[in-house]
Amino acid sequence: MALKLYRRHRKECEGSHAEDTRSGEFEEGRRGWKKCGCLIHASGSLHGAFKRKNTGRTDWREAKAIALEWEKTHSWDGEVAVPPIVPEPSSLPKRTTIERAAKTFLDELREHAAAATHKKYRLLLNRFKAFSEQRGYVMIDQWEPLDVREFRSSWKVSPGTAVRNMAMLKPFFEWCLNNEWVSRNPARLVKNPKGREVRRAEQKLPFTDEELKRIYEACKTYGRESRYVWNGDDLADFISLSIYTGLRISDVALFHIDRMLPTGEILIRTTKAGTHVYTWVPDWLQKRIQERSEKHGPFIFGTHKTETLEVITEGWRRKLKKLWKRCGEWKETPTPHRFRHTFARILLQKPGVTVRDVAELLGNTEDMIRKHYGAWVPERQARLTKILKEAFENKPRPRLVPIRGGRT
Repeated sequence: MALKLYRRHRKECEGSHAEDTRSGEFEEGRRGWKKCGCLIHASGSLHGAFKRKNTGRTDWREAKAIALEWEKTHSWDGEVAVPPIVPEPSSLPKRTTIERAAKTFLDELREHAAAATHKKYRLLLNRFKAFSEQRGYVMIDQWEPLDVREFRSSWKVSPGTAVRNMAMLKPFFEWCLNNEWVSRNPARLVKNPKGREVRRAEQKLPFTDEELKRIYEACKTYGRESRYVWNGDDLADFISLSIYTGLRISDVALFHIDRMLPTGEILIRTTKAGTHVYTWVPDWLQKRIQERSEKHGPFIFGTHKTETLEVITEGWRRKLKKLWKRCGEWKETPTPHRFRHTFARILLQKPGVTVRDVAELLGNTEDMIRKHYGAWVPERQARLTKILKEAFENKPRPRLVPIRGGRT
């Protein structure tokens, strides 16, 4: 009787399969199956003795070869020396250098990714190439899961940033796998740490109403000197447009008057189906936008000599940093993207607004909204506490005798 082979998953399974569950070769060949390094076992009867035994192999072909030797000898005893299995020439991955893999990946990414996204991948892959050079690696298929773990450990960044870097490294190796340059994606077998700081980084912190008041107050004193091209009123308009639309800093810096309809609706994005999604701004902000277009042209925050988006946004980041210094101490470091979080916070605190509504306006999924904007708003818990106090304030309660004394 032929021995039956199966993979038994351990507690530390890289594919996140349940402990002590089993999978077969056919099952693992299905699309979407998460590979892992758990060992393959054999079970069956040899010479009248039923047994289950670990083959000590993770590769199905090597495990089959060991099981075949056991069947030939009709014995479970002893170690079986299995000659190395040489894959057929047609099944060998095409080898390519790390330099070429990184270059072709970045070239293809440039065709459809934003400039800022391309820069992030480029910087990460530069570090990837430097780390490979330290290891003496030349070919991309030399990388193993252990190398990925040690590469991640070499990053002097916060756990949250490490998670985002791993989210970029995995698609790179997946792209190499699709090009048949590697036999597996080593980054997929490396789990991200789930510490408190990582979970905390998932929660987005918006500006509170009190913080917004501080920011607007600081705008009154900003840029009054003649050497400033943009003054506090310009920054106040920039901030207001960010908060009331949820647009990113790059979209606000390049805001064109044509995005606003006569009704006060502003185009914020277009869905994949071609449907336009609009937000609405109050009359006073509509008036400010119109006045700015009359003074500065269709681009209400001015035209730019450069077309490099990073240069344009960096200029406004510097202005905002100078403004925030005038506000005094901050519990959490202020960033331009917190205006977008504030947009979500204001909507979620409004009765009747659903998670789906906010997801549609921000261009995110509902799960992402719940993950990032579900528990971070301090005012939300305060509002719930107030509701609970008011609800139970005059309800019946028992008359109890005061508790005195205690254990002696």
